[in-house]
Amino acid sequence: MKRAYIPRITRIRIPGGRRRKMLDTIRLIGRAILRGSRYLPIRNHAAALATMAGPKDYLGQVRNVYEDLIRRWRYVNDPFGTELLTYGPRALATMVLGLDGRGVGRGKGAGDCDCVAAATGASLMSIGRPVRLAVIAPRGAPPGDVFTHVFVQAHVPRVGWVTVDPVVHPRRGFGSTPDHSRIAIFGLNGGLLGYAGNVRW
Repeated sequence: MKRAYIPRITRIRIPGGRRRKMLDTIRLIGRAILRGSRYLPIRNHAAALATMAGPKDYLGQVRNVYEDLIRRWRYVNDPFGTELLTYGPRALATMVLGLDGRGVGRGKGAGDCDCVAAATGASLMSIGRPVRLAVIAPRGAPPGDVFTHVFVQAHVPRVGWVTVDPVVHPRRGFGSTPDHSRIAIFGLNGGLLGYAGNVRW
């Protein structure tokens, strides 16, 4: 009898202070995106979604990835007091995207914003869309360097950078950036690309 696959490196615990933890998390999400984008099951699934858009309709391809995510994934918090990240390509495919038909159970994938950002970014990069990571603090947060939410933005020719954040569904739709008091944009290597709002480093 063949043994069921259980991902060896499913989640990573991230130690450190708030700012260091955020930067380490961003770098790990970036690595997970790059590795996941080259994983054939993620690539094949995203490519199949892309074929449902019109010829060279890159915005339609990105929208199809988003709409698939909101059907197959559900937001589930990390354990209290612990930051976890689904990291390995196979773990992203099975536990976040639920591509094996089981997911974390009952057929759905699960995870919080950093897990789904990694899966979203991997899916989009696997079909040729450059991505970057955005972090925000909620509206009304006092000035500072603490950010509480991460999501992906994908570059679409003739459109620009488009937010792809399934966490905001169903209150907001495709392309919506959540309300925030500050936002910072990072490359997949963790390098700061820019920021706006009441950031105080």
